[in-house]
Amino acid sequence: LGQRLVATEPEIQPQPMFADDREHVPEADAPDPREDDTETAVVARAQRIVAIRVTAPSPSRFEGSLLQEALAAEGFEFGRYQVFHRLDKTGRPVISLASLREPGTFDPATMAGAAYAGVALFSVLPGPVPAQQAFEELLAVGRSFAGRLGGNLQDDRGAPLSVHRVAQLREEMMNLDRAQSGQSGR
Repeated sequence: LGQRLVATEPEIQPQPMFADDREHVPEADAPDPREDDTETAVVARAQRIVAIRVTAPSPSRFEGSLLQEALAAEGFEFGRYQVFHRLDKTGRPVISLASLREPGTFDPATMAGAAYAGVALFSVLPGPVPAQQAFEELLAVGRSFAGRLGGNLQDDRGAPLSVHRVAQLREEMMNLDRAQSGQSGR
């Protein structure tokens, strides 16, 4: 464990990924609700991001080189928005990974020498796979990262990821899949 963590001075505590975790569309992709009430715009506004975090035990940090090894082992590729993505067979992101340090981006050329307080894993839903499948992959990858890096698994607000919270998220994903199948059946 000592080989995997780097002790450094404490940084500013990571803030919640999003103020409202119910629905969030990145600003660049968010439609103006006054502009369009077509079915496409309504579905776009219904996007949801489900996220979990993997953090280093304070005051330690994850070594960038070990983070790169974990990313490679889990099949992540550096890409759009300067973050890492795990893609489906058609090239669409199922899971993305950002740094908890603002602005959340990475520079692969300098990662090996850097240290990270933690990472956020997230899926934008609806996505290329059903919400339930995306969440299960997200959870499995989060657990893998926590194990590989000696980190802590947390929810999107920084609380320990409890069995109860996992059950809540699974139920939300089931409801999202039901809502999505109802919309596509129209």
